[in-house]
Amino acid sequence: MKRPRGRTGRGDHGSQVQGRPTVASIIEATGEPRSVILAQLQRMALSLPAVEERAVYDGFCREWTPAYYAGDRQLFHVHNFPTGLRATMFVGVRTLEPSILEADQVAPELRVLVATTSGPRGTKMVKVPLHSPADAAAFMELVRVKWGLEQGRVGEQEAARPD
Repeated sequence: MKRPRGRTGRGDHGSQVQGRPTVASIIEATGEPRSVILAQLQRMALSLPAVEERAVYDGFCREWTPAYYAGDRQLFHVHNFPTGLRATMFVGVRTLEPSILEADQVAPELRVLVATTSGPRGTKMVKVPLHSPADAAAFMELVRVKWGLEQGRVGEQEAARPD
């Protein structure tokens, strides 16, 4: 979905901002079979505790996209390109990548994709094509690894707070 001209897309991510579509409307606008895959990702992501969805505007691609967050950290977002759906996850080279490469639940093809993706400044932008519900389910195993690390990060921050 394209952002209307003159709208910045900035504001409270959790609420409907003027000109900002809902994630549900973005999913609905994709049409089947892509909407089935997006709805599956939505259900699986929101089944993880403390995960929320936001419609975010990607200025580079010039489109609204569903994104899923654990606190202030984006777990992933999904683009609806003419060639197909593509999920994008930012992966820290020193933090998240080693955990993914050691995670048995992550499909070998996805571990290879993470390992072979290049990235400047210590962060990789891993792009995963989603052609089927099976692709979405495999991608969610990658998301669960990132979500687990984010939950640990939040727990460490809370433990470090003085009482």
